[in-house]
Amino acid sequence: MAGFSIIMLATLCLACGACTLLLVWRARENQEVTDRLGRLLDRSSSDVSAPRAFSVWPDTTRYMPKIARNRLYQAGIDLPPDRLTAIVIFAFCIWLSAGFLLDFLVSTLLLLSASLITVAIVDYRARKRMNALADAMLGYFDRVRQLLVVGNSLSVALARATQSSPPVVVEFFSPTMRRIANGAGITESVNQLADELDLYELRLFGTAVETNLRFGGSLTAILANLIENIRRRAAVMREVRVSTSQIRASAWVLGLLPMVVASVVMAQSPDYVRWFIDNPSGQTLLIYCAVSQVLGAFMMRSVVGSTSY
Repeated sequence: MAGFSIIMLATLCLACGACTLLLVWRARENQEVTDRLGRLLDRSSSDVSAPRAFSVWPDTTRYMPKIARNRLYQAGIDLPPDRLTAIVIFAFCIWLSAGFLLDFLVSTLLLLSASLITVAIVDYRARKRMNALADAMLGYFDRVRQLLVVGNSLSVALARATQSSPPVVVEFFSPTMRRIANGAGITESVNQLADELDLYELRLFGTAVETNLRFGGSLTAILANLIENIRRRAAVMREVRVSTSQIRASAWVLGLLPMVVASVVMAQSPDYVRWFIDNPSGQTLLIYCAVSQVLGAFMMRSVVGSTSY
C-alpha cells in the first residue's frame, strides 16, 4: 500500500509539471493568434495585445547571473520569464517524483547531472556560433573599410556591410544597427555588443572606433591594421589548436572515463552501487566523486582552453 501511494504521489508531481508546461504552451499559442489577427486588421500592438496569462508569475530571469544570460544570447536561446518559470517548476516536479520513487539523494544527483549536461550543450552551441561569428568578422571589417573608402559614413558603412554579411553576422548585428538608426551612439552600441558577445575582434573594433571618434585620424588605416592583426591572431590560434589537440583529446578521455566506468559497474553490479546510495559513508563518497568530477572538468578546460591567446 505504501509503495502504491508513493507511485501515485510521484505520478501526481509529474502531472503537475506537465500541466504547467501545457498551460504555458497554450497561452503562447493564443498570444500568437492574437498578434497575427492584429497584424491582419492593421491595428497597433497596444490595441490588440491581450494581457499575458502568466504576467503575474515571478520573473526568474532576473535571478540569472549576467554571464548565464549572455551565454544564452550567444547560443541563440530565448527564455522568456514564463517559459523559464515553467521549466523550473517542471524540473522541481521531476525531482520530487524521482525522490519519492528512488531516493532524494539519487534524484538530486540526477538533477545535477541533467543541469550540467544542459550547461555543456548550451556552452557548445554558444562556442560554435561565436567561432562562426569570429570567422566572419574579417570579411565584415574589410567590407566596412571598403565602404568607408568610397565615401560612406560609418553608420551607413556598418548598415550596408551588415546587409551583405553571412546570416550569423546579420542576426547579432541587426539589433545594434537598429539602435544606431534610432539615434544611439556608434561607440556605445558597438561596445555593448562586444560586452554581450565577449568577442575579441569586436572589442578591438569598438576600441578603434572610439579612438577615431575621440582623437580623429583615418579610420580606414586603423581598420586595415585591425584586419592584419586579426589575420595574424587567427594564424597563431590555428597553430595553438594543432599543438594542443592531443592534450584536448586526453582531457575528453579523462573526463568521460569515470562516468563510463561507473555506468558499466552500475549495469553489472547493482548491489555494489546500492551501497553508495543506502550507506551514509557511500553517500559521502558519491558526493565527493561528483564534486571532484565537476572541479576536474573545469580545471582541465582551463588548462586546454585556447581562447585567451
